Amino acid sequence: MIASARAELEVALGGVQLRAMERAIALAAGVRAGEAPGGVAYCARSGRSRAAVPIVGIHGFGGDKETWLMMAALIPRARGLALIDLPGHGRSADVPEDRASIRHHAEAALRVLDRVGIERALICGNSMGGGVALRLASSWPDRVAGLVLVASVGRDVHDGGARAWVTGENPLIPREADIDRFMELVLERPPPVGRAVIRYVITQRARRADALQRLFRGFVHAGGEAGVPSDVGAIACPALVIHGEQDRIIDKRVAEDLAGALPAAELIVMRGVGHAPQLEAPRHTARIVERFARRLDGGADSQ
Repeated sequence: MIASARAELEVALGGVQLRAMERAIALAAGVRAGEAPGGVAYCARSGRSRAAVPIVGIHGFGGDKETWLMMAALIPRARGLALIDLPGHGRSADVPEDRASIRHHAEAALRVLDRVGIERALICGNSMGGGVALRLASSWPDRVAGLVLVASVGRDVHDGGARAWVTGENPLIPREADIDRFMELVLERPPPVGRAVIRYVITQRARRADALQRLFRGFVHAGGEAGVPSDVGAIACPALVIHGEQDRIIDKRVAEDLAGALPAAELIVMRGVGHAPQLEAPRHTARIVERFARRLDGGADSQ
């Protein structure tokens, strides 16, 4: 009983700390919150340089736009930014299962780009967000100046092992009793935040288990033109594939396959990092992404 009360207190404290931290980092990053049509929440800033291609961050399954905040605060202010809560995630409106597909998520991202005036962007996608980025580059190539795929799902996600997670145990949706195990599974290196914050985030994820399982079914079952493109050979834009050496959710072979299949891609493997490099090593990841973005500058009408 005492242990349970202490755990609840830690979770409550983590929620307070998280909200304060998010406000501080958003201020440092210079982003402001907004909402695009369809109830798609985002935060964004305009870049000081029209020649600098803006960066768009798309989170993974069960995450939110704040997973990019620490990295975003380290990106120079010359560069525009937009961080998106996918439908059913974060502060965005919920969606039924049949609108939880990769394509619908990509269309939601486009509505944000239209709202903030971004014509072309460097699309950064983590995990499921990498699948959204690939769909954007495949179906709307004129809006994508380049791709950064961070611990991304692969082009076979709709036919692979993830299908077993739909009906069986889903490692992406923890039970409250397994919070510590989930932390160890996802994160090789704890983010530079307090343990209470991490416990709060994962506890909230566990408490949304039913809704998340519905969203996961919508994501995995909707393949073909509604899903992650299986043929990425026609995606001509430059691409950077980043993968943590210790990623226990998505095998490094998936990143190697993407880097080999995309015509203009390179692979960077980060040692000592798990499934969320932008959270576990935000400074290192920001340097990698900014260096890649500079190669694209001048090639997009960013604002």
